[in-house]
Amino acid sequence: MNREPNLDHDDSPAGRPPIGAIGLLVALMLILPAVLFSSFSPDEPLKEGVTVFADERPRAAFLDPDRYRAAGFEERCAVETGTRLTIVQGPAQRPDGLLLARIEGDGPAQPPFCPPQAAVLLHPHQVRQKEGFWQAVTRVLGSVLPR
Repeated sequence: MNREPNLDHDDSPAGRPPIGAIGLLVALMLILPAVLFSSFSPDEPLKEGVTVFADERPRAAFLDPDRYRAAGFEERCAVETGTRLTIVQGPAQRPDGLLLARIEGDGPAQPPFCPPQAAVLLHPHQVRQKEGFWQAVTRVLGSVLPR
């Protein structure tokens, strides 16, 4: 007895959405803006009010080291890679060519890491103007996903 295969019968689960494809599409939609922003945004001059990011855990000198001695800090502190900094004075406004920047963030910091809102002096090559790719992805996902 020769049976013809049932053409109306499908071996795949009926009514099940392709979750993998949908997940990939959503991930691309979330990551693509971060990639485009980090790739194509022009660099601004390093001037007052510009936000920059620490590059490769630089050591920064405190503008007023005596203010932080009681907390266990010395003359310098380490800035975590990718930390947001707001420029208070650009290198063009300072005779030594350094950046005066304020550490952005909140919460306590343990030595050797710089405390939030501290005014620090950095060389211009110790910062970058664009957020790192993975930091941008984390920020975008953190703003979209519930905590």
